[in-house]
Formats: sequence, C-alpha cells, structure tokens
Amino acid sequence: MINTLTIEQIRDAQANGLAGTSAVLEAMTGRIEALADAAARRMALNGMRFDDFREDFRQDAALAMFEALPRYVGDDVDGFFGFMWGTIEAALRDKVREARNQGADEDALKVFASMLEKADRDLHLAEKFAQTVPPKGRRLSADRARAARIAWQGTASLDAPTTVIDGPSAGSVSQGDYNASYSVADSLASALGVPEELITPEDLNSEERRVKHAVVNGILDVMGEAQRVVLCHSFGIREATCYGHGDTGNDEGLAAEIGSTVVKVRDARTKGLKAFAKRYVKAVARTDAEALALTAAAAENLSRGGRK
Repeated sequence: MINTLTIEQIRDAQANGLAGTSAVLEAMTGRIEALADAAARRMALNGMRFDDFREDFRQDAALAMFEALPRYVGDDVDGFFGFMWGTIEAALRDKVREARNQGADEDALKVFASMLEKADRDLHLAEKFAQTVPPKGRRLSADRARAARIAWQGTASLDAPTTVIDGPSAGSVSQGDYNASYSVADSLASALGVPEELITPEDLNSEERRVKHAVVNGILDVMGEAQRVVLCHSFGIREATCYGHGDTGNDEGLAAEIGSTVVKVRDARTKGLKAFAKRYVKAVARTDAEALALTAAAAENLSRGGRK
C-alpha cells in the first residue's frame, strides 16, 4: 500500500483540522483493522468468539489513535506510523488483558496461580484453595476466586454450575472452627498412611494445621457427592455421624443413614480415598521425595485398610 499521508496533514490533524484528520484516519484505517483483528484472534484462542471482540477492538484502536495524535512530535511520516502502531498495539494488549480477566484483579490472579500448582492444575479445586489456604490478608473472597478462575480458563465456564462452599468462608475462620477441624485433617492424613517420620515440628503449629484443614475441605468440596458423603461419615467430618472404616467400621449403619448399600459405600470409600490421596499429596508435599513417600504410604494403607 502506498502511503500518501504527509507531515503537513498530520500537523493539521493535530490542530483539529478536518482535512488533516480525514487524511490521517484514511491512512490509519487498514492498520487499525489489522491490529484490532489480531487482538480479537488472541481472544479466540481463549475460547471466546472472534466476532464478539473485533468491532469493539477496532473502536478501541481508533480511540487510542486519536488520543495519541497530539503526542507525536516527530517530523516524518514513517516515524508517525511507527509511533501509532506501537501505541495502538499497547492499548489493545491492555484491552485483551481486561477482557480475559473478566473482572479479576491482578493480585487475585497471582493468588489463584499459586494455588493452581497445589491443586494439580484443577481449576475448581484451585478456586477453593484460594479462599482458604493462603494466610489472612491473602485469601480471596468467593467472588474474587471465581473471577480469577473464569479469567484463567476463559468465558467457556460462564454457564458452568458453581459449587457452593459449606466449609470455611473466604473471610476469617474462627478459632473454634480451627480447633474443631484439627482432627479432621490429621485423621484423614493418618488414614492415608502419612509416615511419622514425615511429621515435622512445623506440622505442629497452628498455621500448618490451618492449611491442612483448608486443603482437606477444599478437596472434599470438589469431589463427587457420593464419595464426599461416605468419607465424611467414615471419619466424622463436618459434623457427620462417624461410622468408622475398615474392620472396625459400621458400613451397614452408614449405608442405612445415607440410603445406600454396603457395596456402594465401600466402593465410594475406596475410590474416594484414592482420589483424595492424589490431590492431598500434590497439595501438601514439599519435595519430590516427600510426595513419593506419601504416595507409597497411601497405596499401602489402601491395600490393607478397609473392607473391599
């Protein structure tokens, strides 16, 4: 494309002249459309519709051009095009970031990203963890955690059902809740066969216990209902009647309470413990060696514990 724009026309546009403004707009239209369409394609890579953003981005690009026009102080047309290209591209990058984030702030995204690793890339589990695992002042509210999760995976999840949290809320959890839940995390961890040599002095402090409690509840929240209910009744979690497990458990009583059968109860417990163990190890292991030890202990415990 041959550029016919002149520096005189640029100066006229900077002075709000109609002829100069029309000439600049005509010369920049193709560049605006190219940059806006490229930004819309980046949104499409995140599962969003190209057509939903193309026109909006073209308008954003045109606005960025007119806002930047008075700031150009060069004396040649090529410099003007380079300045405008970089300016518009930067403005559209911000628009793409805003659209992807879906209202999630940068701090919430950082917290969510740190929890995503603990959750073994499970987005919904990371959403739960973000509300309870970080220390006070860093935990996300339910709304911020959900916004961060949606931003991470794109708008494809907007119509997906969300899980209601009945564990600790995004705000502070009372000391009473902590005290009542200490045995929950320790009981499940022991049931999975955590070796005594892996229990460190840090495990004994309140923050470590709080994190374990939050991890346990977060994992339970994203499990299937049948497995969650059976585990809660097997270990007395969340005020559920504790029927025990293994040779000393009362599977008949558990089955009667939840309206199921002994076979289904045992199947749900076995599958639930395996699913729980995988996520728990990923969330709490601090080294590869510790992860291997926890995984081996859990496998041994599952092979000999509980009635099949």
